[in-house]
Amino acid sequence: MLYALKDCANLRIDSATTSKTVLYVNYAKTSSLEFTSDSVFAMNKNVKAVRFDSNREGQFTTTMEVFPMEVIPLLFGTNFSSATVPFAKREILKVTSGSATLVGTPKVGTLQVYKVKEDDKITHIAEQTVGTTTSENKYSIAGQTLTFNTTTTFATDGYVVCYYFVDTAAKKFVVDNISFPGGYVIYGDTNLRGTDQGDDFVQFKLHNVKPQSNASLTMDVDNIATLQIVWDVMGDSEGNMMTWSAIE
Repeated sequence: MLYALKDCANLRIDSATTSKTVLYVNYAKTSSLEFTSDSVFAMNKNVKAVRFDSNREGQFTTTMEVFPMEVIPLLFGTNFSSATVPFAKREILKVTSGSATLVGTPKVGTLQVYKVKEDDKITHIAEQTVGTTTSENKYSIAGQTLTFNTTTTFATDGYVVCYYFVDTAAKKFVVDNISFPGGYVIYGDTNLRGTDQGDDFVQFKLHNVKPQSNASLTMDVDNIATLQIVWDVMGDSEGNMMTWSAIE
């Protein structure tokens, strides 16, 4: 029977070290397998007569437009951990009658305040520093309330932008120059449809794979980001690279 394939495999990814499943992927957009090998030829005069093959290599490529965040640290040989992090904040505040109120609570020593143009609320006019509010470009702070100079700095209402850090509970991972991905075993499930219009279930096993430690997340207002993972397919202790099983 002849078959057609129009599907992206669902993937179970197991750690080669612990044999525990670390990820199940049923949301990938594409999954492709590619195997290559080197060839040299013995020549009969100027005609190829005998071919010798060696150095088989494999790559398994997956692309995703939706994905859990846990996929990303996997590429760098690390995991998410719970932590308290200094989270960068930016607030635009309306200064009315010389005062404005912060929404967040800045981490001590991190608050930066700038008077900005009213038309864009981006362009800095002058930095405001803590001091006596009778002086130009000075402010005082009590709790969440900022009080500004009302003679020369804010003789009329205006806007300030505040940059600061807030200690926030988060999950984080760190990319360093010594951690790289570990080894994995991948099981892929898909269906082949025969000319009888019936589906046959197929599973492939990649015995020894390791993701390339490359990642590109393009943040684009016009296009959806695509995460691509390229897995190098290597041989296991017995030299096996892939097992393809068609379930009867």
